[in-house]
Order: sequence, then structure tokens, then C-alpha cells
Amino acid sequence: MEEERLSIEEEYTSTLHTRSNARFISSAKQQCGREMEALFDPQQDVVPADLEKMMHRRTFSEIELAMEGYFDASVEASEICRQLLMNIKITQSNYRSMESFLASISDSVDDDATAAAVTATTTKPPLALEPFVVRSNPFSAATRSNFRRIHDRYSSVLRAIKSSHGKVARKLKVVRAVKKLSRTCLVVACGAAAGVAIGVGAPLLFFSLLVGPAAMALCPFALKRRVARRRSRTRSLLQLQEQLDTAAKGTYVLGRDLDTVNQLVARLSDGIERENAMAKCCAERVGGRFPVQEMVNELRRSCSSSRKLADELEEHACLCLATIHRARVLVIREISKQA
Repeated sequence: MEEERLSIEEEYTSTLHTRSNARFISSAKQQCGREMEALFDPQQDVVPADLEKMMHRRTFSEIELAMEGYFDASVEASEICRQLLMNIKITQSNYRSMESFLASISDSVDDDATAAAVTATTTKPPLALEPFVVRSNPFSAATRSNFRRIHDRYSSVLRAIKSSHGKVARKLKVVRAVKKLSRTCLVVACGAAAGVAIGVGAPLLFFSLLVGPAAMALCPFALKRRVARRRSRTRSLLQLQEQLDTAAKGTYVLGRDLDTVNQLVARLSDGIERENAMAKCCAERVGGRFPVQEMVNELRRSCSSSRKLADELEEHACLCLATIHRARVLVIREISKQA
């Protein structure tokens, strides 16, 4: 049962980037800044105080710590994804500035070529070249370090949740084994009592008729209490198992998404550094002996590719936020079932 419940790797592979996720990304990208903040407001899915008290009251200490770690990590991941979205906006603005700078270089090169074709001694001043300003790289080493840190934290949380899930599963096996053993013992005891009655014979029949009704009145009451306690215990363990299942799936999916985001951030950061170096080289060569237009064209192609990469990164950041929100809501719903 445990392997069946925790087959989250296969489930992730079969459900990643479904139509519902695509619809979410499409609708999310149509929102303005304030609407996006409202949609992903972490306060919307914070665990209510009464549910938190109930979780403390009805769970084991290790499971409680695992769930607290899950909620704390999800809040931190939400904040990092929001910061990432702001950095993406800065990057998109920087690429617009880069396009304007490259256009001014092309205009300057075209103007110089036209003037040289007319006369070699032209005194026409070249067009003013837009000054080159090195773009800031929002995806610095510190940003990538934050992603590695939150990814490591989610990996630790997932291990803790799986460990707690295993312990709950073992407790369930023990409870079910005790229940089965109790039934077996009851059958054996009844059989033994019947055998003794047959062996002793009729002399005790009169005594059995007198004492039997009283014993039958007391035994069901004690038996019902014991059965009720066991059912309550089993139900509580099953609910804990469902909570841990839901948290484990959300943690695993988000960990995979963070892997993808981290790779995209690294590629985009390297592209920004390379393009800054190329732009600086272009600015230094304008008006010199070396042709610069081919380098400008190459830089344009690189910037176009990086802009597409930034758009893809934005989609994945929105997907991460959606995953965090959806998983937290599902876990809170499972906790609420204990009310």
C-alpha cells in the first residue's frame, strides 16, 4: 500500500504540464501586477489557527515537525518565485534598452557607409551613438544560491515526510494485525468455552443460565468501547496518511519544477553576461577599422533567444506558484477533515 500511495514519480511524469496548467499559465500572464500578487497572496492559504492547534493535538511530534517544515518551506519558495518574477520584468526591460542600443549602432554604421560611398573626405558628422550602459544581471550568484538552498530544503522536507509516512503505515499495519489477532482469539476462546461446557456436562447448566445473562450484558459494553477506540485510532492514522500523501506529492512536483527553474536561471544569467561583453565590444569598435555589423547581428540573435528564455522562465515561475498554492490548499483540506 505504501508503494502504491507514494508512486509520485510516475504520477508527476503523467500529469506535468497538463491542459489545466496551460490554462492557468495563460490566464496568469494576462493579469497585471496587482492581480498577480492577489492571486498568489500567501496569506490566502495560511493554515488557520484552529487547524494548527488541531494538528498539534492529534499528530505525533515527528509528523508535526515534518508538516511545519513543509508549510515554512512553501512560504519561502513563494517569496523566491515572486522575487524571480520581478527580476524577469527587469530583464525584459533591459532587453528593450539593448535593442535600442543595437539600433543606434546599426544606424551609425549605415550612416558611415553612405558617407564613405559619396566622398572619402566627407566632413559630415556621424550620428550620435547611444551610450552603452552595462545591464545589471538580476540573476546573480546569490539568486541561484537561493534556488539551490530552497531546493535542498524541499528535498529534506520530502525525506522527512516519507519517513513519517512510513511510520504511520507501520502503525496501521500493527493496528490491523492486532484487530485480526483479537478476532482470532475471540473465536478460539468461544470454541474453548464450548468445549469446556460440553466436557463438564449438565451440572453447570443451571449455573450458566443464572450467570450467563449478566456476563453477556457486561461483555458487549467493554467490547464496544474497545472496538470504538480501535476504529478511532485507525481513522486518525488513515487521515494522517492522506495528509502526508498530499504533502509528499506537492513537495515532489515543486522540487522538479524548481530544478527546471534553476537550470533556466543559470542559462539566462550566462546569456546576459555574454551579451553584455559583446555589447561592450561593439561599442568600442564602432567607428574603428573592424567591421561591427556582423557582431551586432549575432548579438541580436542572442538577445532574441534570451528573451524567449525569459518568457519560458516566467511561465515556469507562475507554474511553481500555482503548484505551491494548490498543494497547500489540498493539505489544509486534508487537515480540516479531522475537525
